[in-house]
Amino acid sequence: MHTRSRTDGFTIIELLVVIVLILILAALVILTASGVQAKNRNTARQVGVNTLQGQLETYYAQTNKYPTLANLNDAAWRTANLKKLKTSDVQDPRWDSASPACAAHDKVMLAAVPTANCYSYQVIGTDGSACDNVKVDCAHYTLTAVLEGGGRYVKSSLN
Repeated sequence: MHTRSRTDGFTIIELLVVIVLILILAALVILTASGVQAKNRNTARQVGVNTLQGQLETYYAQTNKYPTLANLNDAAWRTANLKKLKTSDVQDPRWDSASPACAAHDKVMLAAVPTANCYSYQVIGTDGSACDNVKVDCAHYTLTAVLEGGGRYVKSSLN
């Protein structure tokens, strides 16, 4: 009697091991790619805040005061007074028009307090009180971007 050996092909166990290894490698690639994307968005946040700070300091050098939050949230005011500032410079990479803290009528806004997915701008007078540039000049500010993975990127007025 002739016995037949089954050496052709793979066993179920071998196939399962290969599938598990492929799934593990795919998960590692996905996790690495998402980490790189978050790091890139955090870098974009830092660049945006630095650009905004540069424009605010240029404005201060010309007027001896900083704009109010309402000024910065007015696109027409920004265009007239911060000529090199683009809307993309005040828009977080993950900005969403549905967020009430940083959007109004689908337009980019700076938040009054640090908020995820939007930049914030707090401005005060010399004595730390609220300012309006009519009765009290705005003398100090803090710009903040909330970073993915925790932490904040903060820039303050230079004067």
